[in-house]
Amino acid sequence: MTRPDRTTQHVLLLLLGVVVLLVAGTDRYLDYVQAGFRPLLLGAGVVVAGLGLAGLLRRRVGVHEHPGPAVGWLLAAPVAVLLVVAPPALGSWSAGRQVTAPPALPAAPSAAGIGPDDEGADHRTMTLFAYHVWSKAPDPSALEGRRIRLVGFVSPRAAGGWYVTRFDINCCAADATAIRVAVPDGAAEFAPDEWVEVIGTSAPSRTDPAVGYPEPTIDAVSVRAVPAPAETYE
Repeated sequence: MTRPDRTTQHVLLLLLGVVVLLVAGTDRYLDYVQAGFRPLLLGAGVVVAGLGLAGLLRRRVGVHEHPGPAVGWLLAAPVAVLLVVAPPALGSWSAGRQVTAPPALPAAPSAAGIGPDDEGADHRTMTLFAYHVWSKAPDPSALEGRRIRLVGFVSPRAAGGWYVTRFDINCCAADATAIRVAVPDGAAEFAPDEWVEVIGTSAPSRTDPAVGYPEPTIDAVSVRAVPAPAETYE
């Protein structure tokens, strides 16, 4: 394909910068990176858009060149798609493609235990990551006799029930790891990718033959649908 002219390149830079600014200006950016990355995205968007705009202004006062082929403008299509139909956060399909165990989690949780129940409640809210840590700890007794509240989306489980699932990310969706807690007796009416609140008690880890390694498990006392949070990753 013939290379597009300089004007086309500058326009594409401007479009890309504007898209980054639009995404970073709303909660949509949380589908791709951690919350702390918003200032970096805003800064990058300003720089890229500025470079594109500066290039266009220079072209207006500089030496004109013959325009490149119209097909060069098709390079703007991916930018337009991202703007109009942005891909969603990772969900149950991506979680099901994880065929190996999550990386080793810290083996020394806080000596203070999992903390008191939520204010005015008879349960303790935990992240799925924290529940993993405690369920695999040498001494998981802090979970015994406690009601735990977990929030995540439903993903299928071959051995029955389903998983309450969330992705843990270090930087962005590209390095995401699915953190799943088995709900063997989870209510059947919940569909994959539906967000739920699970309140229950800790149960011994179980091995789904389709997975092949012990998985943290919770005996659900109650399950209800909840809205998806703005920040879907842990």
